[in-house]
Amino acid sequence: MSEKPLGKPRSLWRVILLSAVSLLLYYGWYKWIIQEELRSYNGKGWSGTLCLLPFVLGVAIPQALRIFDPDVPGWFGWFSFLGIAWIYIVQFKLYNTVNELYRQEGIKEPLTVWWIFVPGLNLIVGLRQIHFLSQFWARKQGIEVKDNLAESLPFLSANA
Repeated sequence: MSEKPLGKPRSLWRVILLSAVSLLLYYGWYKWIIQEELRSYNGKGWSGTLCLLPFVLGVAIPQALRIFDPDVPGWFGWFSFLGIAWIYIVQFKLYNTVNELYRQEGIKEPLTVWWIFVPGLNLIVGLRQIHFLSQFWARKQGIEVKDNLAESLPFLSANA
């Protein structure tokens, strides 16, 4: 067992279900809490707030100003892409962090980080991140977390 503070294993099926029924509010919380857990475990890294706040503000403020302030030109909404660019940076860093956790344990890195830039594959690497981070925390705690969804789809759960 580790003396470092460990994160909570969260199975892929549960993250998807709770995100769907909460209209993605759970997913926002999930993204925040995993960053906090990783920062606590590693003793370094970005907080959940640093990861999410620029994204939320970067997307919401330009759109709100464009819609509700008649003095703001319509093209101002395009600044929302800055928030989207930020979340790609955060995801890239997160995938590298998860790979580093596995590398430190002497286990093959589970995530192909460059997939983030390929439509379709970016969804797969994101789902793999949820699964493999959950499996990492479970392994560190000496417990087994069953994830029938990920385990039924080898492209989500295989790390050969």
